[in-house]
Amino acid sequence: MSELFFVYGTLRKHGSRDAILKDEQLVASQAWTKGKLFLAGNLDPILKIEEDERSYGELYEVSSQKSEELKKLFSLSGDLMKITVITDHLGEQTAYTHIADHQTELKEEIRFNDWLIHMEMDRPIQYYFAYGSCMDDERFRLAKVDHLFLNKIGGGKVDRLEMNYSLSVHDGGRANIIETGGQGEGVLYKVNQNAVEYLFKREGVDSGMYRPAMVDVTVDGIHYHKCITFIVLDPVDEAAPPLHYATEIIRGSKGVVSDEYHSKLMNDLMKKFNLEIKLDKS
Repeated sequence: MSELFFVYGTLRKHGSRDAILKDEQLVASQAWTKGKLFLAGNLDPILKIEEDERSYGELYEVSSQKSEELKKLFSLSGDLMKITVITDHLGEQTAYTHIADHQTELKEEIRFNDWLIHMEMDRPIQYYFAYGSCMDDERFRLAKVDHLFLNKIGGGKVDRLEMNYSLSVHDGGRANIIETGGQGEGVLYKVNQNAVEYLFKREGVDSGMYRPAMVDVTVDGIHYHKCITFIVLDPVDEAAPPLHYATEIIRGSKGVVSDEYHSKLMNDLMKKFNLEIKLDKS
C-alpha cells in the first residue's frame, strides 16, 4: 500500500539523493508544513517542528517497498513523524517526514525555509521565470533597471503551475502561480545578482507578499533547472487586477509566450473580471 512522504532536502528534485524517488509519484511540488529548516551537523537539512514557521518541499506518493526504505533511512538520524502538509490543489494531507530529535545538532538556519533557495540563490547568474507584470519592461525602465533584464531567453513553460490573481492589494488582484497540475507559461530571463536584489524588493519578499521559489522551465525544448520565481505567501480568492497591471501582463506576454496561452490570458481577464485589454498597435 502506498504512503505519502514530505521531503524538503536532498531527496527533493535536483537534490543529491533525488534518484531514490525518481520512480515515485510527485503529488505536489510546492507543498509546505509547519516547521523551520536547519542545516544539521552533517550539513544535510533537517526539520524542526515550529507552529509559527512554514517549511517548503515536495509531497510524494511512495510505493510500499520504497516506503519501508525511506522509513529506515529516516530512522538513521532524527525521528520519523506523521505531519500535516498543505498543498494548493489537494488541501491538507497527512504524510511522513524526517524531523530533528533532541540529539540533532542544528548548525545554521535555512533561508526562507526552502533548501533549494538556500543552496542556489547566491549564484552570480540566475535564470528568472516571470509570469506576471515582469513579463513587460515598462516598470523596469521607470526604475532604471531595464539594462538588468536585456537577456530574455524567451517564452517558457512550467509544469503543474498556472497563473491566477490571488494576491490582494489595495487596488485589486496581483498575479500568482498555484499548483493545479496544468501547465503555465511566462518569460525566462538570464540575470545577475543585481537583478535578483531588485526583484526581491519589487516583489515585497521582506514584507511577506511573495516568497522566492525554484521551478524548472522549458524554452524551445531546452530545459532550464532551478529557475528563481516568486509565489504569493498567503493567496486569497481571486480579485480583478487594475487595468494598468493587466495591460502590462498582456503586453509583456504578446509574441513571447505561445499564441494559445496569450489568448487564454486575454480570455481569463474578460470572463473572470470583464476586463478587455486593447494594446497600442503603433
